[in-house]
Amino acid sequence: MNSALVYAIKSLWSNKWSTLIAMLSIGVCFFIITLIGIGLYNLNIFTKKISNKAALVIYLKNGISQAEIEQFKESLEKKEVFSKIRFISKEDALKEMKELIEPSLIELIGFNPLSDTVEAFIKDDKFNKLEEISKELKNHKYVEDIYYPSNIIYALKILKITIWNLGILILSLLGLSILFIIYATVKNHYWKKGEEIEILKLLGATPSYIRYPFLTEGGLLGLAGSILATASIFLIYFVLYSKETVSYIPAISNLVLPVEVFYLLPSAGLLLGVISAFLALGKIRYQ
Repeated sequence: MNSALVYAIKSLWSNKWSTLIAMLSIGVCFFIITLIGIGLYNLNIFTKKISNKAALVIYLKNGISQAEIEQFKESLEKKEVFSKIRFISKEDALKEMKELIEPSLIELIGFNPLSDTVEAFIKDDKFNKLEEISKELKNHKYVEDIYYPSNIIYALKILKITIWNLGILILSLLGLSILFIIYATVKNHYWKKGEEIEILKLLGATPSYIRYPFLTEGGLLGLAGSILATASIFLIYFVLYSKETVSYIPAISNLVLPVEVFYLLPSAGLLLGVISAFLALGKIRYQ
C-alpha cells in the first residue's frame, strides 16, 4: 500500500500541470458545494425559527370560566400538533395594547373590547394539518374566531422547497463535475503509462496491483481539492466573523457554520476520488 502511495505521488508530480488544474477545479467545485450546503443549512434554521413563531390565535367566547379554559387547553395539548400553548387573558392583552397605542384612545371606548385568546404554536412537521386543525377548532363551542398567517406560512414553505430543490440540483451537477474531472485526469494518466502497464501484466502483476496506484491518485486528487475548499471556507469564516466585519455587517453574526464541514468535506473528496478512479480504470484486461 505504501508503494502505491509513493507511485501515485510520483505520477501526479510528473503530470504536475494537469494535476494542479484538476485540484484547483475540484477545489472550486467543492467550495461552491460547501457554500450552497451552508446556505441550505442556515435556510433550514431560519425557516424553523419563523415557523416556531407562527401560531394559531384562537379568540375565545365571552363568559367562559377558568375551568373551561383549562379544559380547552388540555384538549389542544392532546392533539400533539402544537409545540407550545399560551393563554392570554383579555386584561393582559389590554396591557400589551396600551404599550403599543395611546392609552387615552382605549379609555375613550370605556370598556375592554378584547377577548381571551390562546396562542397555539404549530410544530414544524405538522404544517400540512394546519387547514384541517383550524376548521375543526372554528366549530368548537368555546371558540369565537381563529386567525393564522396562512399566506406567510404557505409562501415560506414554497420558498423553502424551491430553494432546496434548486440547491440539490446544483449540488448534484457539481458532484458529477468532480467525478468527471477526476475520471478524466486518472484516465489520462493511465493511458500515458500504457507501455509500463503492459510490462507489469507480462510480469504477472494482478489487476489489483495495477489498480491501487491509480485509485490512490484519484483519492489524493479528491482529498487535495476538498482540503483547498475547506481551507478557503475557514479563511472566509475567520474574515467574516472578525470584529471589523461584524461591526459593518451585523447580520453575518447570525450565520451558522456547522463544524461537520471540516471533516465531512475531506472525507467526501477522498471517497469521490476513489470512486471516480475506479470508474476510469474499468476492467483491466489481459490478452
